Amino acid sequence: MLQVNQSDEFVVRLCEQVEQACGEMPDMGEMELCIERQVVSYQRAALQVLAQRRANAVEPECPKCSKKLRVESHKRTREISTRFGDIPLVRTYGFCHACDQWVFPADNALGLHPKAKSSPRIQEICALTALRYPAVHAQEDTRRLTGLEIHAGSIHREAHRQGERAILLRDAYAAATESSKGIAELASLASPPQKPFTLVIEIDAWHIRERDEWGQTEKLRNDGETITRWHWVYTATIFRLDQRGTTISGRPVIAERGYVATRMGLEAFRKQLYAEALLRGLSEAETVLVLGDGAAWIWNIAKDRFKDATHRVDLYHVNQHLWTVANEMHGRGTQEAKEWVQPYIKWLTRRKNGSLDVIESLKDLLENKVHLTSDQRECLEREIGYFDEHKGRMSYKQGKKDAQPLGSGAIESTCSQYQSRFKLRGQFWSLKGDEAFLALATLHRNGRWATLFPHDREDLDMAA
Repeated sequence: MLQVNQSDEFVVRLCEQVEQACGEMPDMGEMELCIERQVVSYQRAALQVLAQRRANAVEPECPKCSKKLRVESHKRTREISTRFGDIPLVRTYGFCHACDQWVFPADNALGLHPKAKSSPRIQEICALTALRYPAVHAQEDTRRLTGLEIHAGSIHREAHRQGERAILLRDAYAAATESSKGIAELASLASPPQKPFTLVIEIDAWHIRERDEWGQTEKLRNDGETITRWHWVYTATIFRLDQRGTTISGRPVIAERGYVATRMGLEAFRKQLYAEALLRGLSEAETVLVLGDGAAWIWNIAKDRFKDATHRVDLYHVNQHLWTVANEMHGRGTQEAKEWVQPYIKWLTRRKNGSLDVIESLKDLLENKVHLTSDQRECLEREIGYFDEHKGRMSYKQGKKDAQPLGSGAIESTCSQYQSRFKLRGQFWSLKGDEAFLALATLHRNGRWATLFPHDREDLDMAA
């Protein structure tokens, strides 16, 4: 518990200043705001002194190659926007012959961008707020929560800049999967297991809306070009089966899991997914389970990157195919359709070879039912083909016995969470913009935020 020395000179003076500023009978919220405003000048002054001391202590060496610089000046000044207001900073400026570039070593040491004036804390504030909602809405919330007047454009630009940094980190992991050494290094970063475990990989995709040719749509269409606005974002979530549990109320939860999301196409997704799986313990997994909705590209990736994995089609999607037959045969929403479909659904989860039983029953229906319409025959043939194609991915009884997920609810939820930010009403993206924000959001979800902003690591916690 914090022990307050009420006779401390600074505390006494601060209380007097706050009482004068707040007036009579303030509530605690008013007191908090007054205190923030009174102490910010002290915080700004302290930060300026400490930052300048750190800048002065940095050797005139290249941050990339560590070679000595040809110093041009020791007194180049720039203004930095910080959590406590703008402060000046004087730094050494020089040329590195080895790297053929002009550099400010102190800027690199302090975590400053060469072309942006935001301090690391301002960088982080912009990145976090822009992840929640568009910058135009974040501007006012940022002012109310921090007292900082940051323009919406600045919030967006800074968040995008951090997203580009997140892309570099993500792509470095993905590139490592192209060599046996890199794969081993990624695998070594995974948390060591305490006991044998099953690694679950759920895969899906959703659409994002882009618009690059602003004001040119009509012209391009008149020129015969096809305008495509919606594009696939390939997405996955990865977790160990022993990390899945339930709350006191019985709601299922996953304690820890990894995420992948990219708009860069299947090949990029394939590499990112493999890298994240290695980071989540793929090399140590006793069993690997891949869940999806039946799309061919999902199983192609599973065969390519997870050769010994068990494949499972999401049970909900399989049941939808049965309902398609029931509705075609007996009428949509009828009691007859409901009564017809229930036994088939039970076969899938209660019989060892339930999918084969479904196929045989549907074939028997197709061959022996006399008064089938052409639409009904077409429906039966199509669904028989579906079940025949995926029969090896319908091990629901065994999955239930092993306490494995039968459906892809985790990835459906993941896609919905991403979409709640990226598919707001009236919102358009560009490939350059959405990929940066997807990478930033995914890095945050994966618990690697400190790789961008190490100033708030747990080991740096100085709270008493």
